[in-house]
Amino acid sequence: MDGYFRPYARAFGELRYFSYLPESLHEFTEDRELLDCVRVFAPAGPMWRGRRAVGMTRAHAAELKSCGLLRVFQITGVIPALIANSRWGIPYVTTYGFSYAQLSQPGPKRVLKGFVERLGLKRAAAVIATTEELRSLAARFARRVELIPNGVDTALFSPRDGARRSPTGPRRILYVGRLSPEKNLETVVAATSYLGGAAMDVMVGSGLLRDRLAELARDKNVAVEFPGVVDQRRLPAVYGAADVFVLASFTEGHPKALLEAMACGLPCVASNRGGNVSLVTDGETGLLFDPQDAKALAGCLKRVLSDAALAERLGRAARDLVLSRYDLRSLVGREIDLLRLLYSRR
Repeated sequence: MDGYFRPYARAFGELRYFSYLPESLHEFTEDRELLDCVRVFAPAGPMWRGRRAVGMTRAHAAELKSCGLLRVFQITGVIPALIANSRWGIPYVTTYGFSYAQLSQPGPKRVLKGFVERLGLKRAAAVIATTEELRSLAARFARRVELIPNGVDTALFSPRDGARRSPTGPRRILYVGRLSPEKNLETVVAATSYLGGAAMDVMVGSGLLRDRLAELARDKNVAVEFPGVVDQRRLPAVYGAADVFVLASFTEGHPKALLEAMACGLPCVASNRGGNVSLVTDGETGLLFDPQDAKALAGCLKRVLSDAALAERLGRAARDLVLSRYDLRSLVGREIDLLRLLYSRR
């Protein structure tokens, strides 16, 4: 809300937010400025995302039809944007932060996602790519591509002095995100087992692999906590209580959780894949490893957990990088400038 709703509402006067969840703005804020400027349109109850995406232009035809421009995200956001563009000629700007087609298993679903992805890029008035690699991919289909990476609220996500746990207890290895196969969390558990009882895993988020990961942790005698999904406002304290952040994914776009951990000055260990390498320079702003090699990850974790000077240096450099390149306020300002330009041309 502070990162996007507030600056968007101030720039355009009114913001309409079409949600996929049965929610209202009053659940999250009593701020009069936001309540006066932001209108939330949500389904009456839980709904499958695909059904919501296809039916959104029928459910909220009047509200969508009178919009001057749509700002959407990825595949499920592109679907109603494509329909609105076809029916009423409303231009849209979409984020391209990840190829969901590549994430899907081979088969009809992957083919369908690939088709929607390409069509969404082709019809967009502009595409916001979050990495140079994604910018190059989007440029094959889109008429205009802007490189604007993901950002983080550097005031909210900041170092917390004295928040680290006592070195006499188990060191806390933190992960934040989906508990899903592409995140390679079984390798995190395996790597932690090589550290003996000196460390434990904290896996924040939800997903189908939770029970499998808990079973694996028991088999390998690894202590693990599953706090579930944590409210964004409470996440800085979670980062502050950890000793190291790990992102072992096989594939990544431009990971926000990694940015948040870096902004908090937490030493980070990440796989040498996708958007991770655009953020982490090995030995400077974090450590990189091959996600197929649990022992390599264990070695990186051991280096950080046993060398306080290294951990401090990596965390400080990571924070400095985020401040200089990935501050959310300045990046959202660039988005708003782009939208204003496109709106004026319309």
